[in-house]
Order: sequence, then C-alpha cells, then structure tokens
Amino acid sequence: MLRICCCRKVCKSCERKIGFGACPLCRISCPNDDAELLARLRRHVENEVPEAIRFLGDAYCEGRYGLVKSDKKAAKIWKRAVELGNVEAMVRLGYSYETGSGVKLDKKKAERLYRAAADRGHAVAQFNLGIRLHSEEKHEEGFRYYALAADQGYTNAENNLGCCYERGKGTEVDLGKARYWFERAAAKGHEKATQSLALAYRRGYFGLVQSDKKAAKIYRRAVELGNVDAMSRLGEMTEYGSGVKLDKKKAERLYRAAADRGCAIAQSSLAYLLHSEGKCEEAFRYFALAANQGDTITESCLGCCYRDGEGTEVDLGKARYWFERAAAKGDERAIESLAALDARV
Repeated sequence: MLRICCCRKVCKSCERKIGFGACPLCRISCPNDDAELLARLRRHVENEVPEAIRFLGDAYCEGRYGLVKSDKKAAKIWKRAVELGNVEAMVRLGYSYETGSGVKLDKKKAERLYRAAADRGHAVAQFNLGIRLHSEEKHEEGFRYYALAADQGYTNAENNLGCCYERGKGTEVDLGKARYWFERAAAKGHEKATQSLALAYRRGYFGLVQSDKKAAKIYRRAVELGNVDAMSRLGEMTEYGSGVKLDKKKAERLYRAAADRGCAIAQSSLAYLLHSEGKCEEAFRYFALAANQGDTITESCLGCCYRDGEGTEVDLGKARYWFERAAAKGDERAIESLAALDARV
C-alpha cells in the first residue's frame, strides 16, 4: 500500500499497524481529512513522482477522497504515469484500453501495455496477457505467461494453468500437474479450482481414486472461505449422504446460505427440499428466484406450481408462460405439460 505522505510502499499488515499514527518512514502525521490528503498527493504529482500520479488516477477511477469519478481523467493521468515507467499504471491503462473505459477501445494497445508490465514481472499483467493471447489462439505463449504469474502465487493464474495442463492448451496434457495447480488455487478458495478438484475426486479424474469423502472435505474448506458454489455442492452431498453423514437439516442450511447469496442451483435444490417437507409457499418463492435466473428445470417446476396451486393461487396463464419458457429450451416435462394444458382448452 502507498503512504501518501512520502510515497513509499508498505504491506497491508504494516499499514494496519500504523493506523492513524505518524508515518514511521517520514514522521509526518496522518492527514486530518480528504482535502489534506489530496493536497499532499498533488504536491507529489507536481514533482512527477510516478507512484503518486498512478494513485491519483486510481482515486479518479474509483471516485475516492471527494473526487468525482471519471474514467477519462483516470486514463489521462495513468498515461503520464506510464510515460514515467510506472508498472501498475501500465496494467490499469491496459485494462482501460481493453474495456474502452475512458479511452477508445483498442485491444492491441491493451496487449502492448500488458506485455510491458508483464515483462517487468507484474503478475496481474502476466495473467491478463495470458488471457489475451489465449483468445487469439496463441496458446503456447499464453501458457508461458500463466506460468509466470502462477509461480508468483497469483491464484487466478494457478487455476488457468491447471486448465492448460488438463486440456493440453499450450502444453502437453499432464493431469498430475493439472491437479497440483488446482490444489494450490483451491487451497486459497478459488471457486473454479475447487469445483475442478472436488469433481476430480467424485469422478476419479486426474488419476485420483474416486472418493466422495475427499470431495466433501474440499467443499467444506471452501465453504469456510465463503465459496457459494461449494455451499450448494456440499448441501447436495449432505442431503443424500454422499461422502458425509446424511443430514437434511444441515443440507437445508447450506442450500439456504448459497440461495440467499443468489445461487440459482441452491435456490432450486432448496425449493425441492422445502416442497418435500410440505413447505409449499416457501418452496414456491425459491422456485421463482431460480426460474427468474433462467434455470430451465425450475421454470418447468414453477409452471407446475401455478398449474396446481402449490404455494400460490392457480394461474393457468402464468403456468403456460413458464412452461413455454422451459419448453423453448427443450425441457421435455415442460413440453408435455404445455400439451396437456392445450388439451384442456
């Protein structure tokens, strides 16, 4: 983290220890308000301190310290920081060009900026460049940059490197190495890596012995880290006693935790569980939440609720609407239900 008073970097742990006390590096007291902080920052900017210029760009980008949020101003300021060799600014400006935020969209310019930062050892730039190169079918070069970022411990790159080894993108297939990188990323709570590793144990992939018990252990650790998908997956395993002791109440709690965070699969699973317990009104609400996210099977179930008056009043018009949505995506049950509705007319 950047200390505005002297434009020196400290780690997050040291920043927390310093708190609102005087800076131990330059002995200047903590600013009293945003205006004083900006005044100090602008003095460093006027002296063309690259870190200060980059930080001011960040402040405009995020609308901090009372500044009006402006991607255009942020990009303009980052350009000057890039001219002075600031690597962080190269990454931020690269992202601006990649997304067209505050500047004209220019993927080639974004790639050049990412490459400049990546070749100076910036892990995020290496990862972003890897994505760009893979999108251009330059898999071998993309793989090399993922490897550089992963070797620095960048979690997203660890997961993507695992995918490369799993699928043979830019390198030969090596399921042992795929497992290694997924394990590294999953240990830090990466959602997709957790899914890949747990699924590997459930299906016996990567040369692993099939084990629902080990899959459940991985999901449990991910749940502790707040992984929403893992809450849903562990809920399913707990509901049916796969690798863990069967416990419907615990399954419901896990489903509910994921469902209330917007997970459509968990909303659907919770609705089924509640419906089996005769809690039709609450089940209907969760069916509706999942269906509104486009979950096909749940759309059909919601149609059944409206048709049969389970958890809501009978409404054949709404039943038809939800059956049609699911039928349009090939759901056979919805197609049959729609035909049965037509036969009533």
